[in-house]
Amino acid sequence: MADRLRGIGYDAGVLYEKDFDSNPFFTEERARRDLRAIRTELNAGAVLIMASDPHRLDVAAGIAASEGLEVWLQPRRFDRPVREQVRSVCSAADTAERLRIAGATVGLVVGCELTLSTPGLLPGPTFWSRGALLTVTFPLLPLANRRLRRLLADLVGEARSRFAGPISYGAGDWERPDWSIFDVVGVDRYRDAHNAARFEQDLRALVERADGMPVYVFEFGTCTYRGAAAKASTAAGVIRGRDQHTVPRRLVRDEQEQADYLIELLEVFDRAGIAGTFVWGFSEPALTTSDEPGRDLDLASYGIVSAHADGTWTPKRAYHAIAAWYRDNAG
Repeated sequence: MADRLRGIGYDAGVLYEKDFDSNPFFTEERARRDLRAIRTELNAGAVLIMASDPHRLDVAAGIAASEGLEVWLQPRRFDRPVREQVRSVCSAADTAERLRIAGATVGLVVGCELTLSTPGLLPGPTFWSRGALLTVTFPLLPLANRRLRRLLADLVGEARSRFAGPISYGAGDWERPDWSIFDVVGVDRYRDAHNAARFEQDLRALVERADGMPVYVFEFGTCTYRGAAAKASTAAGVIRGRDQHTVPRRLVRDEQEQADYLIELLEVFDRAGIAGTFVWGFSEPALTTSDEPGRDLDLASYGIVSAHADGTWTPKRAYHAIAAWYRDNAG
């Protein structure tokens, strides 16, 4: 397959909870620093920008476009009413259309795993609880997927009335969108101990079912401690506490495991015929490094750079590995 898209996810600030901003250091200057590094150092051709605040999404997307990156916008609203999700998609569609008219290559992802992030599709009062309950609420997935398809139809309808470019969705592997209303099949796919044996086979089947429509993996990755790859999709579950986050003191930093995992999956995706890949992710700025035992939150970060409390960052081994792989496997 020619012209594969090599990208990465960029967190411009998601309110996973009302008192937790995933990027408390966001400024236009820092976003420009990060997105320039993504283009010039990481050798990425595309970026998936996620944010809860429409202004941050607009600012980061404009910077990414000015740096020559293909831009995919993904508004993220957690535990908010559907009407707010609709407004966020409309705002992102307006931003995407403005950038498209100005000459940027841009797409819109109308949501991410909405059965978990949006109230009312599955039982549970919060995003975190709905995720934790998924193993016991799976008999309700047919109903949840019917609700999801209705919601996605509304979101795509609103988006298409404002934006003339490609539209997709970031589906969890338990979700069953109606892909016929989209331009790109978009999925989040994490390989772990439970699905490793069938992972590549399932991807090939997904590409075959897409029947010629491009398939993008909008999220894949793992954290930076030993053993994280075996539970990649839930590896950040080691974080404890609400007012002050901690991680178990027994965790051992293993940047090579993270780097190896990402490169292995990039190779799997290529073999399976995936058209676009977005590593999750560049940085998780709220999960900062520390020398204090139990406080090195970067261990539980999917970022390929280590975030520091002053808003700066340091590349991990995965950063250099991906930069080399994207350079050697461009397009």
